[in-house]
Amino acid sequence: MTDPADLTRRQFLQTAGAAGAALSLGRELTAQAPARVSAGPAESQFVVRLDNGAIVSLKRRGDAFDTDYVQAGRRLGDVIVRYWHDPREWTTLQTVDALEREVTTSADATLHEAVYRSPDLQVKVGFTIGETRMDWRIALENLSDRPLVIGDLALPLLMNSSFQQQPTTAVLKHCLISGSGSFLFWMRRNSVGPYLTMTPAADTHLEYWESQGGYRVFVHSAAAGDVARLRGTKWRQPNTSLTLAPRGKTGASKAYGFVLHWAANYDGVRQILYDEGLFDVHVIPGMSVPSDLTARFALRTKQRIRAVEAEFPKQTTIRSLGANGAYQLYEVRFARLGENRLTVRYGEGRQFFLEFFSTEPVETLIAKRAAFIAAHQHRDPAKWYNGLLAEWNQESHVLLGPDNYDRIRGWRIYEVTCDDPGLSKPAYLSSKNALYPKQAEVSALDYYIEHFVWGGLQRTTEEEFPYGIYGIPDWKQNRESSDPGRGGRRHLWRIYDYPHIVLMYYSMYRVAKDHPHISTALRAPDYLKRAYGTAIALFTIPYEIERWSAYQTGLYNELVIVDLIAALDAEGLSEQAERLRMHWERKVRAFIADRPDLFRSEYAFDSTGFESTHALARYAVTHAERFAAQRPVAERIRPIPLSQIREFLSAQIEANIFCRGWIETAYYYLGSDYRGGAGNGYCLSYMSQMGGWSVLDYALHHAADPAAYLRLGYASCLSAWALMNTGTPESNYGFWYPGPENDGAAGGGFEPAPFGNTWLEQPHHRGSWYYSCEIDLGYCGALRGAATVLADDPVFGRVCFGGDWRKTAAGLEIVPKDGVRRRFHALIGGRKMHVTVINARFARGQFVSITESLSGLKCQLESDNPATHTARVQIVIDGRESQVDVPMSGGKGAVSHSMR
Repeated sequence: MTDPADLTRRQFLQTAGAAGAALSLGRELTAQAPARVSAGPAESQFVVRLDNGAIVSLKRRGDAFDTDYVQAGRRLGDVIVRYWHDPREWTTLQTVDALEREVTTSADATLHEAVYRSPDLQVKVGFTIGETRMDWRIALENLSDRPLVIGDLALPLLMNSSFQQQPTTAVLKHCLISGSGSFLFWMRRNSVGPYLTMTPAADTHLEYWESQGGYRVFVHSAAAGDVARLRGTKWRQPNTSLTLAPRGKTGASKAYGFVLHWAANYDGVRQILYDEGLFDVHVIPGMSVPSDLTARFALRTKQRIRAVEAEFPKQTTIRSLGANGAYQLYEVRFARLGENRLTVRYGEGRQFFLEFFSTEPVETLIAKRAAFIAAHQHRDPAKWYNGLLAEWNQESHVLLGPDNYDRIRGWRIYEVTCDDPGLSKPAYLSSKNALYPKQAEVSALDYYIEHFVWGGLQRTTEEEFPYGIYGIPDWKQNRESSDPGRGGRRHLWRIYDYPHIVLMYYSMYRVAKDHPHISTALRAPDYLKRAYGTAIALFTIPYEIERWSAYQTGLYNELVIVDLIAALDAEGLSEQAERLRMHWERKVRAFIADRPDLFRSEYAFDSTGFESTHALARYAVTHAERFAAQRPVAERIRPIPLSQIREFLSAQIEANIFCRGWIETAYYYLGSDYRGGAGNGYCLSYMSQMGGWSVLDYALHHAADPAAYLRLGYASCLSAWALMNTGTPESNYGFWYPGPENDGAAGGGFEPAPFGNTWLEQPHHRGSWYYSCEIDLGYCGALRGAATVLADDPVFGRVCFGGDWRKTAAGLEIVPKDGVRRRFHALIGGRKMHVTVINARFARGQFVSITESLSGLKCQLESDNPATHTARVQIVIDGRESQVDVPMSGGKGAVSHSMR
C-alpha cells in the first residue's frame, strides 16, 4: 500500500520539477573523480583528503585514536539547491551528481575550491584549511537574466556514525538548529576529545533539518518546508527563501560560511561558541519547567543582546537579573502551558531560539498520571486479559487491548500487554502509591496482580519455574503454545521483564507496611515474598532456560533490588537477603571487573543501562570495604580496590552523558537521552529521566565539582514530563492532544523531525507520540530523582532546584515543590546536607528551615496515615549521619534537630 504522505511528497516534487532529482545523500562517489589529494599545511590540526570537490576523509592530527569523522565512501562539502524562475517549474542542483564542475587546489594545499554550474545557477564551494580551523564557504550566483528564487539550500552532513564499529571509530552528533545560534559537534563514545565542532559564520544561519535519506541541515528551506506542511508538520522555525537578482545586478550573488574547529571537551565546545560570536547558554532547573517554578538562563556572548522576546508576551514574565562576569542572567515564568519559545535578538539582525515547555506542577503530574493509568483498566472476567492496565490512543481515544491493537502492527503488538511498555504502567502506579496512596489506585493494582499477573503473566509457586515471567507477545499465547520449549511454554527468559514486577511487588509492600489505612489484597510480608521470589527468578530462570545471564546487562528498574535487600534484612529475613545480595554483588563485580559494553543492552548501541550502571557503581562505593576484602582462594573472587570502583563510576557517568543532550538548549534535547539516531528521533525517552537520576545522584554525592552535573541531572529528571498531556479547563486539558479524556495521558517519546514515523511505526508531524509505550519507566526514574536542592552555582549564585527559597535573619527557608517532598539537599558554602524523610513527607507549602552553617534543621511533616505512628528523618552532613524519629499524629509531625 502506498503511504499517502509519501504520495503527497512525490506529487509536490513533480510539481516543483524535482522528480528526477531525488535526494541521493547516501550515494557512493562517482568513478570519474580525479585522484584524491591531501590538503592543508603540515602544521594544521586538520588532516584532510579531498576528492572531486569535497572532503572524503577528515581526521585530527596527532589524535590518540584513528578516527575518521567522515563516513567511508561519503562526502562532506556537497550542497543541494532547489530553485525556480517560475514556481511551477523547480530545478534541483546536487553537487554530488553535477557533471559540470571545476576543481582547483592552491599550491600550498590550503585552499580548495569547486565550481558547479547549471544554465541558471553557479554554486562555488571552497575550503580554507588553517592551523586551528577550517573555513567552508558556499557562494550562489544567478547566471540568468531573470530573478532566481532559492527555495532550499541544504548541506548533507554524512559523518561516521555507525556504532556497529569499535567505540573509537564512530562519532555521535550533537546539534542545535536554532537560527544564527546554531551549532553541531561530533564526539566519540569514549568521550575522549577532540570533538569536531561546526558553527555558522556571522552572515549564516540554520533553520531546518531532515534525516530521511541522510542527515542534512538547511540555510534556506522554503521548498522543504512546503513539503513538510503538506505532511502536517508542526515545525516552529521560519522556512525562508532567497531571491537572487539577475546577473550583473546588485544582489545577484550570496555567500554563506561555516567554520570547523576541534574542541577538547564540552567546555571547549562552549568556548568555541563564545569565540565565534554565538552563545554559551546555561539553564536551571531545566527547559521542561513546572508552572509553579521559574527558570533562569545565562547567556555568554561577545554580541550585544538587543532583546529577549516571549512567544506569548501576555502570558510570560521575563526579568533581567544583571550580569555575572561574562554572563547575562535572566529569569522567566510561563503562565501558558505547552511549548514556549523565547527569541534572543542580537548583533545585526541575528536571532536564535530558546525552546521551553511549561507543565503543570510536578505533584499534579504525578497524581494525574497515576489516576489516568488506574482509570484505563480492562475489567471483564470473560476476557483472558482481565485486569490489564491498558494502552490508550490520545488521538483517536481508543483503549487498546489484545482484541484491538489499534494502529500497532506486526511484532510490535507486544507493546499492549507485556514487556517494558505493558509492565511500566503498574511499575509507575505502584511506585507512586508507595508515596501518595489512593485506595482506588491500589485496588486497581491488586486487581491487575490477581487477574492478569499471578498465574497468567507470572508463574505461581505451584508451577515449574516459580515466579517466571512470560515474554512477548503475551502470556496467553505462550502458555497455550504447542511449543513446550523456549519459544512457547518456556518463554520465561527475557531478563528485561523481571525488574518491573519486582518493583511493583516491593512498592505494594511499602503501601501495605507504611499505609495501614489503605486496604490491600495481600499482607505486606506476602508482597515482599513475591518481590524476593521474582528477583531471584531474574538471575536464575533466564539462565537455566536460555543461558541468558542477567549479570552482563544493565536493566531498568533493577536498582530496586538494593532496597529489597534492605527490606528483607529489616524484616528479619536474613537468609533471603544474603542470597539476593550474592546475586546483586556478583553483578556489581561483573561490571566493575569485567567491564561489559556499557552501551549494549537490547541493541548494539543503546542508552538503556545507565540507571543500572550508576546504581551498581554507587553500591560498590558504599560497600567498598566489602569488595576490597580478601576472600578465601576457594571462592575465586578477586578483591576490587576503591580506585577501580571510582574509575568505573567515572566511566559510566561519562558514557551516560555522552548520549545525552547537555549544551543543546531545547526542551526536547536538554537532558534527553540519544540513541543511534543522535537526536534525530525518539527523544525524551524513558532513559531521559532514569539516567537523569544517575547524573543527579552523581552531582549530589560523588562529583568533586557538582554544579554542571547538578544542572544537567535536574534538567534530565524534569525533561520528559513535557510528554504529559495535562492541563486546566482554560487550556482544554492538554497541549499535545487536548480534551478532558486525555488529561493525564502521556506520549512515549518526542519526535523532533518535521515528519516521519515513530519507533512503533505511526506517522508523526513533530511532537509527542499518542501512545505512552515505555514512558512510565521514565516516570519511575523521575520519582526516584525528585528532590529539592539548594546549591551555590558559579554562574547563577545561590539557587533552589525544585522549590522556592529565601534568606532570613535566622538562616534559610525553603519550600519544596519537587513533586515528592521527601528529599532535600543543601550544597552551600562548600558543605553538603542530605535530608531524607521516610514514611512521611515535608508538609505542603511549609518551609524547611536550616541554618547557614547546616547545623540546624526545622520542618513540618505530613503523612497520609492518620493513625499515630513514627516517621524517620535521615540526615547526613558532610558524611556524618544521624536519624530523627518523629511522632506523627493525625497525619502531622514536626522536626527540630541540631547537629553538634
